[in-house]
Amino acid sequence: MTTTDVFFLGAGKPISGGNPAALKEIDLNSCALDWQLHSLESIDLKKIYFLGGYQIEKIIERYPNLHYTVVPDWNIKPILYTLSQAKLRKVPTLITYADTIFRKETIAQVTRSEADVTILCDSHWELRYNSREKEDLLIAETLLLVDRQYCEQTSNKFLDSTKVEFTGVIKLSPSVAEFVSSLEEYKVGSSLLDLIDYLFHQGYQIKVLDVKGEWTEFNSPHDITRFLLGTKAETLARLAPLVTNCYIGDQVCFTTLEWKTKRKEIISIIKKKFLDTKLVVRSSGKEEDTWNASKAGWFNSVINIDGNSNVAITEAVDCVIASYGDLCSEKQDQILIQKFIKDVAFSGVVFTCILETGAPYYRINFDDKTTSTESITLGTEADIRTVLVKRESDHYLKTIDKKLLPVLDAIQELERLLGFHKLDVEFAVDKSGIVHIFQVRPIAVNHSNFETDKSVFDASILNSSQDFQRFQTKTPFVLGTKTFFGNMPDWNPAEIIGIRPSPLAISLYRWLITDEVWAKQRTEFGYRDVRPNPLIVCFCGQPYVDIRASLNSFIPAELSEKTAEKFVDAYLEILLNNPSLHDKLEFDIALTAWTPSFKRDAINRLTPHQINQNQIDEMEHALKLITRKSILRLDKDIEPIKSLIIRRDLLENSALSPIDKAMALLDDCRRFGSLAFAHAARAGFIAKSFLKSFVSLDILTKADTQAFLKTIKTIASEFEADGKRVSNGELSKEAYLERYGHLRPGTYDITVEAYWEMPDKYLFSSLKSSVCERDKVSDFQFSRVTRNEIEFKFKTIDKDLTFDLIINYIREAIQAREYLKFEFTRNVSRALDLFVKHGLALELSRKDIAFLGINEFEQLKVGFLSKQNLTPLIKQRKKNYTITQMIELPQLLFQESDFYCFERHASQPNFITDKRIEAEVISCEKGKNLDPNEKIVLISQADPGYDWLLMNNIKGLITKYGGANSHMAIRAAEMSLPAAIGIGDKLYEQLLNAKRIQLDCANQIIRQIT
Repeated sequence: MTTTDVFFLGAGKPISGGNPAALKEIDLNSCALDWQLHSLESIDLKKIYFLGGYQIEKIIERYPNLHYTVVPDWNIKPILYTLSQAKLRKVPTLITYADTIFRKETIAQVTRSEADVTILCDSHWELRYNSREKEDLLIAETLLLVDRQYCEQTSNKFLDSTKVEFTGVIKLSPSVAEFVSSLEEYKVGSSLLDLIDYLFHQGYQIKVLDVKGEWTEFNSPHDITRFLLGTKAETLARLAPLVTNCYIGDQVCFTTLEWKTKRKEIISIIKKKFLDTKLVVRSSGKEEDTWNASKAGWFNSVINIDGNSNVAITEAVDCVIASYGDLCSEKQDQILIQKFIKDVAFSGVVFTCILETGAPYYRINFDDKTTSTESITLGTEADIRTVLVKRESDHYLKTIDKKLLPVLDAIQELERLLGFHKLDVEFAVDKSGIVHIFQVRPIAVNHSNFETDKSVFDASILNSSQDFQRFQTKTPFVLGTKTFFGNMPDWNPAEIIGIRPSPLAISLYRWLITDEVWAKQRTEFGYRDVRPNPLIVCFCGQPYVDIRASLNSFIPAELSEKTAEKFVDAYLEILLNNPSLHDKLEFDIALTAWTPSFKRDAINRLTPHQINQNQIDEMEHALKLITRKSILRLDKDIEPIKSLIIRRDLLENSALSPIDKAMALLDDCRRFGSLAFAHAARAGFIAKSFLKSFVSLDILTKADTQAFLKTIKTIASEFEADGKRVSNGELSKEAYLERYGHLRPGTYDITVEAYWEMPDKYLFSSLKSSVCERDKVSDFQFSRVTRNEIEFKFKTIDKDLTFDLIINYIREAIQAREYLKFEFTRNVSRALDLFVKHGLALELSRKDIAFLGINEFEQLKVGFLSKQNLTPLIKQRKKNYTITQMIELPQLLFQESDFYCFERHASQPNFITDKRIEAEVISCEKGKNLDPNEKIVLISQADPGYDWLLMNNIKGLITKYGGANSHMAIRAAEMSLPAAIGIGDKLYEQLLNAKRIQLDCANQIIRQIT
C-alpha cells in the first residue's frame, strides 16, 4: 500500500493570540493539531510533515513524532515559499493550512480522489457562520467555477460562473507531486491559488470537491463553535438520548420560514407530541447560537402555554419571532418548543468558562428564592446568587451549597459528550432533584488574547493561597489571632487603583501611601503603631488590604494589649458575620473616633462578642482623647501642602530631565502631600462619623444633613462653578485647563489620558448644558435647639468645644480632604506625564511603561537600569498580567478555599439623597463616545477623575466600588444627585446588561425595569 505524504503549512503568525495556529485551544484537553491529526485517521499509511516558523519549538515539544522543516524568513515570505521548502516525493500528497479543521469524512473523500489535482472548496462560504465580517469576506481566498468545474480565472467570458472559497486543502497525485517538487516557486506566484492555476495551465486535471460549509478556520470563534456544536436545537437533540446525569425533554424545532409556510402542520405536530401539556416556547436564533453576554435576555421566551390551544401556541410563537426584530433570518432563526417544567426548586445558568477571558471556572448564576425559570436570563430577580468554582476544584463547592453538586455533575457530562468546554447552559432543578437542561449554547467569544500555560495559572493561585496561610502568622506589632483580606476596606484599592491594576499603578500607590505613610499618619494621630506592616498585599497580582493590620491601626495606642486584642478579634468576627459591611469598616465595624452615639453603638455592636462595659469605657476614654486632638490639629496636619505647591512650581520651571523631574515630584508628593492628605482623609472620616451619629440620635434628619453638605464649597463644586464661568465667558478655557487639566479617570493609571490631553471630551464638550442646579441650597441654617444639643454632646470631650468649632471642623475637614487630594494628585499626574515623555525617548508606549514599577524608574534615574533590560522585563510582566486578568477572586478572602470556590455576596450600597428616579442606563465601560445626559451612569470607580461626568446633566450615578466617604459620595451629596456608591461586583454585573433602571435611594432599592 502506498504511503501518503501530508504537509501542514504552519509557518506564519496567527491572526490573533500568541500561540501558533496549530496549538490554538479547541477544548480543555485538545488543540487544533489534535483535531487535524484526528481527521487524518482515515489514511492508513501516512507520513506527516510540519512546515513551521513562528514558535515552532512549542509545536515540536508537544508533537515530537512529526517530521519538521523550519522555514527560513517565514515572517516575510509567502505561503508558496513555505511549500517550496517541502521535500515532495512521487507519492500521493495532501497539503493543508495549519489553521483549518475538517471532518474525517471530508478528508477521506479527498484522499480517495484519483484526479491529478484535487482541491477542497466551499460554495456556502458567505453564510458559513453568522456575523461573518465584511473584512473577512474581502480577504477570503476565492476562485471561479463553471458547472462546478475549475475554469480560466482571468477571463470574464463566463457570466454564469460561481465564486467559491478555497479552504487550503490540495491533494496531488504522485506524478503532479513530483512535478511540483521541480518548480521554482517565484516563477509560479505567491499563493496556493497561483499554484492551482499554474497546474491548470500545464494541462493537469483539477477536480473540485465542495465541503458546503463543513469546515472551520481560526479567524472567528463563531465559526469554530458552529462547526463543533451546530445550532442550539441540534445540540439538544444530539444530547438527549446520551445524558445520564440530567434530563433533556422532547422538543419540536422549526425555522421562522417553516412557521410562515407550514403553520398548521407544525401546530399539529406540537399537539401530538405534547398532548395535554403546558409548554414553553423558546428562541433559538442565529444570534444566540453565536452567543455573547450582550445578547442575554434579548429574545423572548413564553412559558406556561396551553398545549391544547392553537391560539395560545400561535400567539407565543409569534411573540418569540417578533423579538428577533430586524435581526431575523427566516431560514436560520428557529423556534424551540419544550414541555414546561413545574415544581421548580431552583433554576439558573452555568457558564463553563469566564465569558471575558475564557478562564477555567464554572460560573453558576441561580435563583433559589422564586420558582421562575427565567429570572436569570431576564434579570428580573434582584436576589440572584452567583458562585464561581475553579476547574478541578469541584470538592470545594459543597462548602458553598451542596444542592449545586448535581448541577455541576450534569454540566461536566455535557462537556464530555460534546467534547467542548466553553458552554452556556440553562437549567432547572425540580423538587425531586432532577436536573433539567433547557438550552446549551457555545460561548463564542474570542479568547485568543488570554492564551496561557495552565500550569502557570494553577501555580499562581497555589502560591497566593500559600501566602494567605503564611500571612496568618501574628507579628509582634499586630494583634489578632487571624486575618482576612479585602479589596474595599480602609484605603480601598478597588476604588482607587482597581482590582487588577498595572504594576506601575500598584507600585505608586504602595510607595506613596500604603507601605508606610498610612501607618505613620495613624501613629501621629494617637493610634497603635503597626509599622513595618504594609496595608496592602497582592494575591495573583490583585491588591488586598490586610484587614487585621487595618483594624490594629484604629486601636488607640494607650489601650492595653489585652483589651486591644479583644477589640481586634471582635471586629474581625463582626466582619465575618456581616461581609456586606466590608467597605464600611470605619463606620459600621470598627470604632475609630468618639461620637455622641458612641456608647450605644459600642454596646450594641460589641457585647455579643464578649467585650465588657469596662473595656468599652476604656475605649471611649482613649477615643475621646484622639477625637479632641483631631478637632484641634487639622490646620497643622495639612500645613505641608503649602510646601508641596511651592516646590512643585519650582520643579516645573527647572531644567531637569523628564525622569529627574518626575521622581522629584513624586518624592515631594510623599514628603509633603501623602501624609497631609492622609491626615485630611482621617479628619474627613471623623467628620462624616459625627454627621452619621447626629442622624442616628435624631439630632439631624437625613434631609438636614444633605442640605448642610450642599453648603460646603469643595474643589469639586469649584470645578463645576468654573465650568459655568467658562460657558458664560467669565473665565478663559486656558485658565480652566491649567487648573483642572491634571485630573484623569484613574489617578494612578498611566494608560488613561489626563483631562489636558482630551479637553474637548472632559472639559469643554458639556459646558453649554452643564452645571444643572440640582436644587442647590447654600443658606442652610441649624436651629437653635440643634446647635445647643450638638454643643452639649461635645462638652463631655472638652468644655471649650463649641457648636461653631465642631461644625467648622466638619466643614473644613471635608473641604481639606478634597482639596489636598486635588493638589496631591496634581504631582502624581504630572509625574505620569513625564514618564510618558521619558518612555518616548526609550521607544516605549504608555502601555509598556505601565508594566514598570516605581523602583525601575528610580534605577533608570541613577543609571542602574538600561533600556536593554526593560524589554524582557516588560514582556514577562505582560505575561504575568494576563494571568492576573484571568484569575477570579472574591472581594473578601476569609479562608484558603476562597481562592478556588466562592460566592459573590452582595455589598451594601451607600445611597445618596432620598430621591427616586427612573432612566435609561449607560455604562462607561462600553465605549468612549457615550452621551450620559439624562441617564443613570455606571462607573467602576468613584475616582475624582470622573468629575467630568457630573458636568453633564446625568440623572443618577452608580459605582461598583467606593465607600460612604468616597469622593463621589461627597460629590453626589453636594449636588443632591441620586446615587448608589459601592454596590459591589455582583449587582454591578447584573446592571451592565440592563436597559433601564429605577434608583430608589429613600428605600435603598435598585431595580431593573424590563
